[in-house]
Amino acid sequence: MRDLNRALVLEVIRQEPGIGRADIAASTRLTAATITNIVGGLIGDGAVEESIDREVRATGQPVRSLHIIADYASTIGLHFDHEFATGVLVDVAGNVIHKMRQELSIEDPERAVQVLASLYNALYMHPGRVGKMLGVGVSVMGPIDGASGRVCQSAQYPAWREYGFRDALSQHIDHEIHIENNGTAAGLGEYWFGDGRHFGSYLHVSIGNGLGGALLVNRRAVRGLTGNGCEIGHVNAYRDGVPCFCGARGCLETIVSLRGLAHALGCEHIGDIDLNALDTGRSAAFERWIEQAGADLGRVLASVSNIVDVSDVIVNGMLPPEPLQRLVARARDGVAAYEMNGRPARIALHQGRADSEISAALGAATMPLYSNLF
Repeated sequence: MRDLNRALVLEVIRQEPGIGRADIAASTRLTAATITNIVGGLIGDGAVEESIDREVRATGQPVRSLHIIADYASTIGLHFDHEFATGVLVDVAGNVIHKMRQELSIEDPERAVQVLASLYNALYMHPGRVGKMLGVGVSVMGPIDGASGRVCQSAQYPAWREYGFRDALSQHIDHEIHIENNGTAAGLGEYWFGDGRHFGSYLHVSIGNGLGGALLVNRRAVRGLTGNGCEIGHVNAYRDGVPCFCGARGCLETIVSLRGLAHALGCEHIGDIDLNALDTGRSAAFERWIEQAGADLGRVLASVSNIVDVSDVIVNGMLPPEPLQRLVARARDGVAAYEMNGRPARIALHQGRADSEISAALGAATMPLYSNLF
């Protein structure tokens, strides 16, 4: 409980720099005595500083404001997908010190671990790293077994099946490792580094090679029993659809993903698509994909929103801003056609603002600080 309360206070100070003790108590509903003890401990550890402003309240007491000391400590976030591994070095105030990207071969888990270890070593040795290293968060393609640190990949990559990922990575990293499903990690990245904190409760959709999802309720991620909650990409959207990467058939991500876009454009690989030329070319095949993908995404989002009773939806991903904006606009039409109209709040779709190339790694980087909160 003490660690939980400490993380809760840190969260509030990071989100509202300059906040005072009384406002922290009001926000967290912790007692004034508890806030005093926690803040005193954070100041003693060198994590937080308290300044006394010249302004004096009506009570005669000076205004005291709290700030996280950025160079108190650092964390590292790692993420990998089918083609690339990404790493970020972040200080405790949320500043991105450095980011890196490297190609990897997803078919070979041992080689993937070596690439991640290489990224970790480069980030750990980076001259801009500040303070002590609190830990490492890793965003992993699901499904995962969070308790054991295993990756339970589909039959498409048999070498990953029940692979002891955390144990293998710990042979190269001498810090605590936090494993997170990549959809949830991207949703947390939007919370800490995008607009998620302004909503508190939202669905997050990330369009990449596949389609990731996250559900946050009252600023906390809902992971389900095994850490694989909100796999929106694997909602069955097409009764007679094609086989999905996951091994099932007719999943939403067979269309709403970069893999789905590549197939629609007649490309064999995602790397064959010039993403930056999508909106300028405006090919008929791309227009058809925007129409179908947007409509299908909106239809599924309406159903999911009706189930979990969350009205705000943030959509982000690897599409460039203009095509993503068009996809979100078409999804709004799909939502309007299928949402339950009697609900007090209508579903609202928003375009994400976190850096989509590193959002999952950013979310992973917050885990050493806030894993007991989220």
